[in-house]
Amino acid sequence: MNRVIRIFVAIWAAVALAGCTASLYTSSLGYSDDMYTIPDYQKFIDTQAKRRAELEAAKQKSAESSLEKYKAMAEAPRLMTEEGTLNTAFISDFEDYFTQHIALRNEMVYLDALIQTSVFRESNVSGVIDGTDDWLYYSSTLDDYLGLQLLSDRELYNLAHNFSVVQEYVEGQGMDFTLTIAPNKNTLYGENMPYYKSMVVDSRHNAVLLEPFLSQQDIRYLDLFRMFDEQEEILYLKRDSHWNMKGACLAYNGIMDSLGLSHEDYSAAEPVLVKNENGDLNKMLYSFYGPLEENYDYALPQDYIYDKEDATVEDGWIVTENESGEGTLLMFRDSFANTLIPFLSNEFATACYSKGQPNALERFVETQDPDCVVIQKVERNIAEYLDNPPILTPPQVTLPNKLTIATTDSAITAEACMNDTNYYTISGTVDTGRMEDNSEILVRVDDVVYRAYQTGENGFLLYQIHAGI
Repeated sequence: MNRVIRIFVAIWAAVALAGCTASLYTSSLGYSDDMYTIPDYQKFIDTQAKRRAELEAAKQKSAESSLEKYKAMAEAPRLMTEEGTLNTAFISDFEDYFTQHIALRNEMVYLDALIQTSVFRESNVSGVIDGTDDWLYYSSTLDDYLGLQLLSDRELYNLAHNFSVVQEYVEGQGMDFTLTIAPNKNTLYGENMPYYKSMVVDSRHNAVLLEPFLSQQDIRYLDLFRMFDEQEEILYLKRDSHWNMKGACLAYNGIMDSLGLSHEDYSAAEPVLVKNENGDLNKMLYSFYGPLEENYDYALPQDYIYDKEDATVEDGWIVTENESGEGTLLMFRDSFANTLIPFLSNEFATACYSKGQPNALERFVETQDPDCVVIQKVERNIAEYLDNPPILTPPQVTLPNKLTIATTDSAITAEACMNDTNYYTISGTVDTGRMEDNSEILVRVDDVVYRAYQTGENGFLLYQIHAGI
């Protein structure tokens, strides 16, 4: 059966005035008569299962269709059909066949890319920026580099607030927490960006602007921007969007230090330069024949094993086991952690790595029972945590006694969570006229008050476990 809940929204404005208590404003849509219906859990589960089955069937049909088309392309198309009529699709079929079967096709693709970059100084791939001195950059970092789409102070506060909700939850489970942001390559090494320097609108970057807000909310934050800036040598690859192995070692040491854990720091290691790196941008631009570059080889021992035989660092969910390690790590990460895994997994008895977004934090905390939780995110995507924060039941708080009731234009939606069927979400917006840049939104569901995630400029979101669980 459907569940009916009562929701009350409060805006807590922390006013930093001597001798003045904080003021609280509440919306009129609150606790008295506003009722919200959560869809029947079992019905929702059945609907989701049906949708997944339909999706898998569609994927299978698409795969079979693609295979049949590939088989068909093994033979040249015919001008006449088997029925003796003219094949009206002959021209398009032949173009497809020619594209797939042309001799030296890969070599010609490489030659085109080489001409574009060497002669015209342009990339023939939209995702790659061809820089000077053989440097390549990821085009998705361009907004950050140019200072476009900067977050407002309110959005920066909300983003830091969301991490504070996560940290409070994690530490409430008796676990350590660390947040770190991997800098974009052109944030650290932008001197080889072609002609874009003159187009910079604002030299400030969202991730750098975020740091003081994280500090104000006491987030345990590892500042990799500062750490990499302090290094004299270049620690990113020229033809890849990520750091090299020395950069990975630096980030690994920073993470372990931030967690307060003793570890092998490889300070006595003498990594060897090996010219075998085929970077991600290099592959995007040159396909099969791009020039290799040097990277450092630490000759790391692999003291750990994967829980699956065919596992790779590219997988969305990875678990490693190490008989000589200590403790359990849960890390939400992106591709920057590919080179961190060999370092970290050599230290922990169990290490779990997830690429899923939104992070299934509460579920993995309950199933993996980690000693520490790390969130690592690349600079260009850090704002994802503003509107797509980790899934967890938020910390409870006590609603202050001093309330001022106000009529506002707030709105609330209560609905099933599409990312995890164990939850439903409560979300909405509040009247911006009732808010300060540092206002916190509290949501009371029936008789329990929670710290809500804060989204956008004036939105809120919280997850609740379904009554059917």
